[in-house]
Amino acid sequence: MPDFDEASATRRVSPGLHSVDIDGTWSVGEVPNGGYLLALILRAALGESAHPHPVSTNAHFVAPPTAGPAEVKVEVVRTGRTIETLRATLVQDDQPRVEATITTSTLSRTSPVEWVGPPPEPVAPVDECIRAVVDLPDGTHVGLLEHVDLRLDPQTLGWFSGRPAGQLSMRGHVRLADGTQPDPVVLALAVDSLPPTVFGLGRLGWAPTVQLTVLTRSLPAPGWLTVHLRGRLVRDGWFDEEAEVYDADGALVAQSRQLARIRVT
Repeated sequence: MPDFDEASATRRVSPGLHSVDIDGTWSVGEVPNGGYLLALILRAALGESAHPHPVSTNAHFVAPPTAGPAEVKVEVVRTGRTIETLRATLVQDDQPRVEATITTSTLSRTSPVEWVGPPPEPVAPVDECIRAVVDLPDGTHVGLLEHVDLRLDPQTLGWFSGRPAGQLSMRGHVRLADGTQPDPVVLALAVDSLPPTVFGLGRLGWAPTVQLTVLTRSLPAPGWLTVHLRGRLVRDGWFDEEAEVYDADGALVAQSRQLARIRVT
């Protein structure tokens, strides 16, 4: 089974063009996970960037790709002294699948924090959390969880036994099963690795992401990542999620916001 670096690797064919091989095991059901697809896109974009780290990634999921060969086309929109803006498109069978705008710069783990807001409610310690399983109650196979070691806070896991908490909330700890330590590309995967918050309403089934924005705030320390998901509104078949990701030192290292659809199977 390929590790994360291998599964998200890209090959530069020519300036602005990278070939990729979408690994179907990093999927929810038959659909590749959105965070995994972002990792592929970020690898290609960083291969073209004058700066080493993504600080803002805004992706629109146009159509779900399938496992197999694809391309990432990257265009440099503007290069500055400290930031660069790029546009990247994941293309398969001559059709755009994901469109992304990425801002790159240079991040540090040691820069001082000038101000930080109050932390979200705590997550139960790793050894008190429940390891996520690859098969959901509705029969969906989550191949992603063969690669991601996910431990869920019991207070947000009632949906699994038919007792949903009745709120848009999900919390847990994440690390890669192959031992790969977190970096900005892994953070893009982490923000989309927990079950959708609508599971907390008992709304199980595929919940496809339509738009996802990831802000990378710092280089993460080695070890577990702690992820908090919250939502504000479910309406007309749409719901939102906001994520905060903290590293093993307790530093806020990533934030995200996404808009997704509810599709009950």
